[in-house]
Amino acid sequence: MVMEIVKRMDFDSEEIWFTSDTHFCHGRIIEFCGRPFADGPQMDQELIKRWNETVPEDGVVFHLGDFCHGNASKWKEILSTLHGKIYLVLGNHDMKHMQNSVMSLFEAVSQQMTIRVGGRTIVLNHNPFLCYGGAYREVWQLFGHVHSGPFSRTGLDLPRLRMLFPRQYDVGVDNNDFRPVSFQKVQTIIGKQLSEARASLGLSEGVGYMGTRRVVFIGPGIRVSSSSEKSLKDEGIDLIAINEEGKEKIKDAIASRVSLIEGNVRYVYIGEESPDDFRYVHAEEGIISVEIVRRALDLL
Repeated sequence: MVMEIVKRMDFDSEEIWFTSDTHFCHGRIIEFCGRPFADGPQMDQELIKRWNETVPEDGVVFHLGDFCHGNASKWKEILSTLHGKIYLVLGNHDMKHMQNSVMSLFEAVSQQMTIRVGGRTIVLNHNPFLCYGGAYREVWQLFGHVHSGPFSRTGLDLPRLRMLFPRQYDVGVDNNDFRPVSFQKVQTIIGKQLSEARASLGLSEGVGYMGTRRVVFIGPGIRVSSSSEKSLKDEGIDLIAINEEGKEKIKDAIASRVSLIEGNVRYVYIGEESPDDFRYVHAEEGIISVEIVRRALDLL
């Protein structure tokens, strides 16, 4: 199988939709994922109907894998009924069922795609990743494979979704009313996920921050003098307290917060113990002086 290079990178936010895991011609997926259909043919008809209700004829759809289980003629039959120009990111089932003769019917076929929409970088994969390029720099990762959603209760991967970043989202049909989901809707969902995650960690929304954002993390048992805190705020520095104890917990806490902060984040940690591989300024237990804050800021 020879994969196509995606020749286009930038897309208009009004023209694109995302989906995954349609599993056309795969009747057993109804049982596996609790899909509300009587049989395979009814499922296929309903998926096609909802796709075409959602996507205009000139729309662009990124399908993130596990498209169809049928032979080449079935793939061609299904594709001939669907609206839009379709880009396919290969799923594990596509690697078994797709034939070279249908590749030309897609705009491109690849194992991963990276696109830009209105300046937003989006990484497209069949599977969710814990580590992907730009995870700490506002890049989204959209995926399928896990069959999350209101009907699915049996997926072995579902418990692992708690480990993902709020900038990741399952665009699979089981999670989106069995239809493609628009860029605007994904943007709203990820925005809500970010707001909820920030609120749970006591972070601000970061509205209005552009370019580089400087952050000083303060370790457990350390307090900041009022004059230092005012100096930080006046210079546009974010001050974030870390209450977790121990190197690994501190590193995890900082990483989780950095991933939720808008902009290109530069940060330093002030505490009693270095969490390794971080910019670090030592401080004895007590109140941080202006001098210590200045030393920390010099590292940024």
